[in-house]
Parts: sequence; C-alpha cells; structure tokens
Amino acid sequence: MGLREKGKTAGVKFSYIGSFLGFLIGLVLSYICSHFLLVLITPLAGYFLYDRPKYAQKVDKVLTEKKRQEEQALQEQEEARLKEEKKVQRQIKAVQKKNRENKASLYENIYTVAGYILANVEDLEVYVENAEDVIAHFKASKEERVLAVEAFNMALNPEFNVDEFIADYLLYIGKNRDYISYVLNYALMIATYEDNILDEVRERLNYIGKALGASQAALKRLFKSNGAEARFARDFENEQYERLSGDGSSAKSSGKGKGRRSSGNANSGAKRGSKTQEALEILQLTSKATLDDIKKAYKKMMLKYHPDRLAAQNLSEDMVAIYTDKAKAIQGAFDYLKKLYSDYT
Repeated sequence: MGLREKGKTAGVKFSYIGSFLGFLIGLVLSYICSHFLLVLITPLAGYFLYDRPKYAQKVDKVLTEKKRQEEQALQEQEEARLKEEKKVQRQIKAVQKKNRENKASLYENIYTVAGYILANVEDLEVYVENAEDVIAHFKASKEERVLAVEAFNMALNPEFNVDEFIADYLLYIGKNRDYISYVLNYALMIATYEDNILDEVRERLNYIGKALGASQAALKRLFKSNGAEARFARDFENEQYERLSGDGSSAKSSGKGKGRRSSGNANSGAKRGSKTQEALEILQLTSKATLDDIKKAYKKMMLKYHPDRLAAQNLSEDMVAIYTDKAKAIQGAFDYLKKLYSDYT
C-alpha cells in the first residue's frame, strides 16, 4: 500500500508547508542569484525533505494508534468472551453436579448402557435376571425401578440413537471419572454370565465407555477385572446382611447372594486364582504382594474412600453412595485376601 493510500486510510491530510516555504526561498534566491530554476528546485526540496517525511510520520503514528486500539478492542472482546464462557462452564458444571446427585438419573444411565451393549444378544433371560439383581442391590424405589427398566428396554431397541444418548450424557452429566466407572462396572455386571462377557458386548461397552469419557486405561482395568469392584461390593454387602441376620440367609426379596454369576461361587483353583487376581487389582497390587503389602494398600485406600471421611467432605448423597460402594469393594477384597493368605500361613 502506497503512502497516499495509507494516508486516506489514516484520514491524514497532506500539508504543503515545506513546499510553500521552499517556493518563497526559491523566489528570494532566484532574485539574488538571477537563477529562475531555483524557484522550481527549492519547492521540490521542501516537499521531499519536509512535507513527505512529516506526512509519513503522521500517517504511521495514526495507523499505529488505530492498530493499538483495534488490538485492545479485540483483547477486551476476547476477555469478555472468555469470562462469559467460564460463567457458562460454571453453570454447566453446576447442572452436571446436580444431575450426578440424582439417583434416578444414575440408574437410568447404568441401564441404558447395559441395554445398548446387550442389544444384539438373542437370549436375554440370564441378563434380565442380572438386571433384576442389580436394581434390587441398589434398593431402588418403585419410580426409580420403572425408569431403569424403561431405559434398559429403550436401549435394546435397534432404533436406539446411541450418539444422541452420548451427547446428552456429556452435556448433562459430564466427564466424571468415578461416576462413569460406577456406571460401566454395573453395566458390565448386568452383561456378564458365569464370569464371561461376549465379544460383541465387550466391543460395544468399549465403544460407549470411551465415548462417555472413560480412559483407555480405565477400560482396560474394567475388562481385566471383569467388573470385579461391583461384585466384591455386592458380595461384601450380602455377607454383612447374613452376619446381621444371624441365620446365614441372604436378602430374600432382593435376589442378592444367589451366586450363580459371581466369581465367588466356583470352587476350582482357576476360579479362585481369578478372584484372587481381581481382589489384588482392586487394591492396586500385583500377584507378588505380601500380606503386609495388602494391609498397607487397604489402609491407604480406605483412608480415601471411607464413608465417614466422605461424609465430612460435603459430597452429594449419590457420590457418597458411589464411593461407599468402592469402599465396600475394597473391604471385600481385603477380607477375601486376608483369609486366603491366613489359610496359607
């Protein structure tokens, strides 16, 4: 862009002061020296030595100031946008937190995921029994149970729009690691039969798990443990019930303690070895762990997830329930390993 165009953009008028003074000086000199050409040369000198540099300086100054003002305005707009965005994000997170505190929403998400991953399975009888056991384990109200059943049946429908469900979940629930872990663990429990999970079910759970915000590492642990956390938590609760009831029976109306799909119902060495590995993984230990290692890991994890500690953190009722379930799994895994190691010593 030439200087004239820049001047028009800047709105600066050209001044011919130097040229005019040069013309006057040229007249005087031409009269003194009798050289008429000086009248032509001195205005040009005034133009190039004064008018043009002065004009260029003003134009640059105005354009620089305009640029600074534009940048400042853009910066203010960006700051206002970011401020508004943060405000919206805070509002969204507040809504998501409130939604995560809703038990009905939690059960609905679990049973939607369970229904979706089982949608291509022909014989659903055993899985429906699993679903009944889990909802009984939750001690869900009649209304919560109805919502869970509706969500399960809706997700079984071939026309179920999983992408729409994922988008709604991320919007209204958000990416909460513990929440999605809880959902996937119980969905996997529903979709497991005799400690086995069908390949097509595994693929669907892996897909929806990643889409809902679970990390690849978390999914790997989930499949490796085969939903062990949920099973250990339920088994621990059943044992507590039996101990309190004093008659060795499980909850009659809840369907708990049936054991037909629990890894704890097998007497073979392979099954026991599998359960031992699951218990170690819950405590984040390897097969090389000693009894002392187990005790240390148990104390460390219970300090984090103990219900009394959680209640003191002003967590929502539902998040306390989720963490309490994890504490039950930790306690169940520890009790199992402690007894197992004691039997060998």
